[in-house]
Amino acid sequence: MPKKLLITTLLIHPLFFLSICTTANTVPVRPENWGNIISKEHNFYQVSPNIFRSEQPSNQIIPLLEQQNIDIVINLRTSNKDKKILHDTNIELVHIPVNTWAMSKEDLLVVMKTIQIAEQNNQKVLIHCYHGSDRTGTSVAMYRIIFEDWSIEEALNEMKNGDYGFHSIWRNLEKLFTPKNIKWIQQELSNPL
Repeated sequence: MPKKLLITTLLIHPLFFLSICTTANTVPVRPENWGNIISKEHNFYQVSPNIFRSEQPSNQIIPLLEQQNIDIVINLRTSNKDKKILHDTNIELVHIPVNTWAMSKEDLLVVMKTIQIAEQNNQKVLIHCYHGSDRTGTSVAMYRIIFEDWSIEEALNEMKNGDYGFHSIWRNLEKLFTPKNIKWIQQELSNPL
């Protein structure tokens, strides 16, 4: 009996490691239409030709913003460090203070209106919050739906699985993506006052 156990173990053991090695190579490929990384250190990605996302900008990111010709920075944080950090640049600063736990369709509408005006003027926009993950991710997902005709499922998949650092604790953010809210934002954007 011990010889059979030893032989079985020796036969199964290499097969087990072989199966691990072959499955380890089947890592899903990042979709090409998801954000393209500019700087992982700053969670800085290009979402589309004119839309970018990042964490709270620091002095180190200024050369990257200038290199990408960013015209407008949308700050979704309740605090506004952008005035101090970006004061010597020609970048227009837009502060839309949002608490992650209380983000609303109205907050998203203000972000979408800012993007709409920037797109009409062919301006490049950076959207950020503290980490560039949750409020930023929600805004970018809504941008994908409103301006790029992505489905809710596609936009949420990128938001949650795009390696931007989304925190699943913020379940309230996903609940913003209802057909009713999307239709309301679209109607508000098509009927500016």
